[in-house]
Amino acid sequence: MTFFADGIEMVTVECCICHIIWAITKDYKNDKKNSHNWFYCPNGHKQHYPQESREERLQRLLDQEQNCCIAAREEANSMELSLRAYKGVVTKIKKKMEKYG
Repeated sequence: MTFFADGIEMVTVECCICHIIWAITKDYKNDKKNSHNWFYCPNGHKQHYPQESREERLQRLLDQEQNCCIAAREEANSMELSLRAYKGVVTKIKKKMEKYG
Protein backbone atom coordinates (compact mmCIF):
# COMPACT_ATOMS: atom_id res chain seq x y z
CA MET A 1 0.00 0.00 0.00
CA THR A 2 1.29 3.47 -0.89
CA PHE A 3 0.40 6.67 0.93
CA PHE A 4 1.83 10.11 1.61
CA ALA A 5 2.97 11.41 5.00
CA ASP A 6 4.02 15.06 5.11
CA GLY A 7 4.45 14.97 1.34
CA ILE A 8 6.75 11.91 1.45
CA GLU A 9 5.67 8.82 -0.46
CA MET A 10 5.57 5.86 1.92
CA VAL A 11 4.92 2.14 1.35
CA THR A 12 3.98 -0.56 3.78
CA VAL A 13 6.27 -3.53 4.34
CA GLU A 14 5.57 -6.78 6.16
CA CYS A 15 8.31 -8.56 8.08
CA CYS A 16 8.87 -12.04 6.71
CA ILE A 17 9.45 -13.39 10.25
CA CYS A 18 7.09 -11.65 12.71
CA HIS A 19 4.66 -10.28 10.08
CA ILE A 20 4.56 -6.81 11.63
CA ILE A 21 3.57 -4.18 9.10
CA TRP A 22 5.41 -0.86 9.07
CA ALA A 23 6.04 1.98 6.63
CA ILE A 24 9.21 3.03 4.85
CA THR A 25 9.80 5.56 2.10
CA LYS A 26 9.34 4.34 -1.43
CA ASP A 27 12.90 5.41 -2.28
CA TYR A 28 14.30 3.40 0.65
CA LYS A 29 12.41 0.29 -0.47
CA ASN A 30 13.57 0.72 -4.08
CA ASP A 31 17.16 1.14 -2.88
CA LYS A 32 16.96 -2.08 -0.84
CA LYS A 33 15.37 -3.95 -3.74
CA ASN A 34 18.06 -2.81 -6.17
CA SER A 35 21.05 -3.19 -3.84
CA HIS A 36 19.85 -6.36 -2.06
CA ASN A 37 21.29 -4.88 1.15
CA TRP A 38 19.96 -6.06 4.48
CA PHE A 39 17.56 -4.01 6.59
CA TYR A 40 15.64 -4.65 9.80
CA CYS A 41 12.01 -4.61 10.85
CA PRO A 42 11.10 -2.58 13.96
CA ASN A 43 11.43 -5.81 15.99
CA GLY A 44 15.01 -6.30 14.76
CA HIS A 45 14.53 -9.12 12.24
CA LYS A 46 17.11 -9.05 9.46
CA GLN A 47 15.74 -9.29 5.92
CA HIS A 48 16.40 -8.28 2.33
CA TYR A 49 15.01 -8.50 -1.19
CA PRO A 50 16.92 -11.32 -2.91
CA GLN A 51 14.95 -11.18 -6.16
CA GLU A 52 16.61 -9.87 -9.28
CA SER A 53 15.41 -6.35 -10.07
CA ARG A 54 14.00 -5.43 -13.46
CA GLU A 55 17.17 -3.49 -14.28
CA GLU A 56 19.38 -6.41 -13.25
CA ARG A 57 17.33 -8.84 -15.33
CA LEU A 58 17.53 -6.57 -18.38
CA GLN A 59 21.28 -6.09 -17.90
CA ARG A 60 21.77 -9.87 -17.56
CA LEU A 61 19.79 -10.47 -20.76
CA LEU A 62 21.76 -7.75 -22.58
CA ASP A 63 25.04 -9.30 -21.41
CA GLN A 64 23.90 -12.73 -22.62
CA GLU A 65 23.00 -11.30 -26.03
CA GLN A 66 26.35 -9.51 -26.28
CA ASN A 67 28.17 -12.72 -25.34
CA CYS A 68 26.25 -14.60 -28.04
CA CYS A 69 27.21 -11.94 -30.60
CA ILE A 70 30.86 -12.15 -29.59
CA ALA A 71 30.80 -15.96 -29.81
CA ALA A 72 29.12 -15.84 -33.23
CA ARG A 73 31.67 -13.31 -34.49
CA GLU A 74 34.56 -15.47 -33.24
CA GLU A 75 33.06 -18.55 -34.88
CA ALA A 76 32.61 -16.66 -38.16
CA ASN A 77 36.24 -15.50 -38.05
CA SER A 78 37.39 -19.04 -37.36
CA MET A 79 35.34 -20.40 -40.25
CA GLU A 80 36.71 -17.71 -42.55
CA LEU A 81 40.26 -18.73 -41.65
CA SER A 82 39.39 -22.38 -42.32
CA LEU A 83 37.86 -21.43 -45.65
CA ARG A 84 41.03 -19.56 -46.64
CA ALA A 85 43.13 -22.56 -45.68
CA TYR A 86 40.94 -24.92 -47.76
CA LYS A 87 41.09 -22.53 -50.73
CA GLY A 88 44.87 -22.56 -50.44
CA VAL A 89 44.91 -26.36 -50.49
CA VAL A 90 42.60 -26.44 -53.52
CA THR A 91 44.79 -23.92 -55.35
CA LYS A 92 47.87 -25.99 -54.56
CA ILE A 93 46.23 -29.16 -55.88
CA LYS A 94 45.03 -27.40 -59.05
CA LYS A 95 48.55 -26.10 -59.75
CA LYS A 96 50.00 -29.58 -59.22
CA MET A 97 47.43 -31.04 -61.58
CA GLU A 98 48.24 -28.40 -64.24
CA LYS A 99 51.93 -29.13 -63.86
CA TYR A 100 51.50 -32.90 -64.30
CA GLY A 101 48.24 -33.00 -66.19
